[in-house]
Amino acid sequence: MVRRPVEAVRRAWTAMVRSPYVTVTGTGTIYVAVLSIGLVAAALGMAERLLGAWAGEARISVYLDRGADLAAAGAAVAALAPGRSVEVVPAAEGLRRLAQGLGDEARLLDGVGADAIPDCVEVAVPGITLDEARALSLRLRAVPGAADVDYGTAWLERLETFVRRARVAGLALLLLLGLATAVLVSNTLRLAVYARREEIEIMKLVGATDAFVGAPFLLEGVLQGALAGGLAAASLAGLQAALLPRLAAALGPLAAVPPGAATPWPLLLGVLGGGAAIGLLASGLAILRFLRRP
Repeated sequence: MVRRPVEAVRRAWTAMVRSPYVTVTGTGTIYVAVLSIGLVAAALGMAERLLGAWAGEARISVYLDRGADLAAAGAAVAALAPGRSVEVVPAAEGLRRLAQGLGDEARLLDGVGADAIPDCVEVAVPGITLDEARALSLRLRAVPGAADVDYGTAWLERLETFVRRARVAGLALLLLLGLATAVLVSNTLRLAVYARREEIEIMKLVGATDAFVGAPFLLEGVLQGALAGGLAAASLAGLQAALLPRLAAALGPLAAVPPGAATPWPLLLGVLGGGAAIGLLASGLAILRFLRRP
């Protein structure tokens, strides 16, 4: 029983060596497909990590109605956000900070009175997620005298919506890409099957089962796909090692992302398994028509 799988693997490997054009073409095609899939998956994963990192740097501001009790509002915010750093910011202080932030353009505020902006209470929320920031902002709307609550992540919500839609669209496109690749590779593998058609017919005439005839071809596709998936996984790891430090220097939040975050091992295993699956499907499509012959 053990000899049959070993013999099938040996026959598959021999066929790959004897048909270098088919092997290189099939492996290369699957490599490009699974590498593209891995790049899209890694990009979406990093976008989600960036969303969390950027949300953790936000400060939630509770803007008050005119005449509201600033001290009472600060106490209410502290009660609703226990463990968070709460700062009461009068309108005059807010205007001073705005001018400081404008730098050389601060002259635009000449003649603007302190009553031009409202009093506010700011809450520092380091390490908070976007969902947690959204939930805390909803709770802070109950602060007495609160006119508006801004957690500075409106653009992050738009980015979150985009990433969510991109994930759905990417999944559909990746499935189509995988299927198209399998069909394309099956046409290449069909050349190898056609070259051995006489061998297949003879084996069927002497009573060989479809499983015995088709196993080497299926294994050949799996081996090509696994080889392509392994090369794609190695390429993804290499790209991460080369590009992540540069991205970390350009984007502050990325500096906190641990090594390997862009290409975690489940993704690499998925790329490897995806390549093998595409190869199996391609070889199955290639051999199916010959096994159906009487």
